[in-house]
Parts: sequence; structure tokens; C-alpha cells
Amino acid sequence: MKIDIWTWGTGGPFGRELGVEPKRRRRGHTATSIIISEEGKDCRKGAHILIDAGAPCVETMIEKGVSAPDLLFLTHPHFDHISDLDRLANSRMRGLMVQKGIRDFEAAKRIFGPLKVFGTEDSLHHPQDGAVAKFGYLKGLVGWTPISGYDLWHPVHLEGSVQPGRPQVGAEELFPLEFKALPVRHSKHAPGSCLFIFRFGSEGNKGSRFRNVVISGDFKSMEDWAAESSDLRDPACIVLDSNTIRASGNYHPSLEENRALINRWCSGDEEVLVLLNHLSGFGDYLEGFYDHVPDDEDWNATVELIQRPKVTVRIAEDGGCYRLK
Repeated sequence: MKIDIWTWGTGGPFGRELGVEPKRRRRGHTATSIIISEEGKDCRKGAHILIDAGAPCVETMIEKGVSAPDLLFLTHPHFDHISDLDRLANSRMRGLMVQKGIRDFEAAKRIFGPLKVFGTEDSLHHPQDGAVAKFGYLKGLVGWTPISGYDLWHPVHLEGSVQPGRPQVGAEELFPLEFKALPVRHSKHAPGSCLFIFRFGSEGNKGSRFRNVVISGDFKSMEDWAAESSDLRDPACIVLDSNTIRASGNYHPSLEENRALINRWCSGDEEVLVLLNHLSGFGDYLEGFYDHVPDDEDWNATVELIQRPKVTVRIAEDGGCYRLK
């Protein structure tokens, strides 16, 4: 089994500044994929889990030749994390119609079913700020699935993808997946904000072969009981919101603050890949830590200072792919 982490959008919520030389490559809204692939004797299986859907994740996925996601998880309903949801839902259905030679859109919705979207109750159904309030018109293209609570493992079965010329995968060949959400503090207009932990494998081995994958979404802080969760210890990968290098903002952590979390969660006994995303640095300029908005050279110089044995810290790239060991 192979697990690849794709980071589609890694820039800050407002991207780059107009009228300023674009020394930073990172521009997209936030979206991250976990793509599982396995080739057996008779068939090829695959599953695509997308976490958040910030633009232009759809066009970037198309450019990279990546299939439509099987499931979508929303960490919170801020625009920069859901801005491509309309395009994603429609592009998925249109692609399925072309692949299967169907020309009736309403019939296609009945045949293929909606894209299943997971999130906390508040992040989906908050009357003013929830995702449904913003995208409720996608009925039939999106199926909203609130999770039952925090710090609970939820099982999901992912169907193996059907490849042309290969037998279809049977029910006994489904990918077993478990996930849980832990609450985080972000902003008052981001109800139900959470980070997600994913693990793959049967109930018996708890996904121990690849350990856990942690996707933070946006946050400023966490309650101690959540930050102390054993499920955050030595994961295979952490994708971590790091909006500034040194400046401490109201809604996002700095890289300096995240350094403490990396030390807390990574014991050094296991290989861990840490991918830093949601990078801006504008707060570093505002607070006088730099006389410019930090560019790639500034970010990379800081990252070099926090590397540890068995813990690889990298700046995530738009459209970057990282295979887990």
C-alpha cells in the first residue's frame, strides 16, 4: 500500500499582496489530499481523501492527473478552505458523466450519488457561518455528513476505484479507514473548527503500518486534553497551519509556536514528516520582525533551524506530492 500526501494550496487566507513583487510561490487556498493506492494480483485499488477544498484545488488536481476525491472533510467553513466546493462538486459529476457516457444530469446524480462531505455539526449546519448556509444549493451534488462528536474514532469504508480493463473490487476488498476530530480554537466565525486524525488498516492492527496522518486546518490553540491526545504522538505525517514565522497573531500559530507542538508530538522514535502550510508572513512584516513579507528564502532558513533527527520539517508547495515511508 502506498500513501501520498498532496498539498494543493499552501498560501495564507488572502494570498499575496497586490503591487508587491511575488517572491513567494505559495498562492492557493488550503486543500490537502491523502491518496492511497495498492495493486494486487487481479485489480488495482485506490482511494482519495480530500481535506478542505480551497481554490484552485480542482484545476491543480486536473493538471496533476489526480482523480476526483471519494470523500471530503472540512476542518472549518472559512472561505479559503471551501472556496472550490461548488467547482469540485460539479466537476466531479461532469467527469463521471463523460466517463460513463451519460448526458442527463439529473439521472447522473441518482446513479453516482453526491460527494460525501464530513465535518462537525457546527461547521456544517451553523445557521450563519456553516458550510450548508453557503452551499446548500448543491443539493444532490453534495451529501452533508456531520460527525457525532470529538475524540471518537469513526469508521468509513472506501470503495476501491474501478480501473478500465480490470475487475471491479468486491466489498471484501474495501479500504478500512478510521478518523477522529479534535477541537481547536480559531475564530468566532469558524464554528466547529477541528483538526483531523486519519488511520488506515484493519481494527486489529490500528493502522500501525503507516501510523496516523494529522491534518490541522487553521487554529490558534488547543485545549490541553486535546493537545495531549496519544493519537497525535509520532504520526507518519503532520500537515500544520503555520501562518507566520515569529509574529503571534489572533487566529493562527507562528512557526515558533508550532515548534513547541512538533517537539511535543514527535518523540524521535519514529520517522515523522511535518509539512507547513497556510504560509503568509504578513504579520511578521506588520510587527517589524522583517522589513518585507518573508519570502521563500526566509521561511526555508527558519525551517533549517528546527530540523530534528527522524523529524523532517518541510515547507509545503502548491501541488506538492510527498510519499510516506
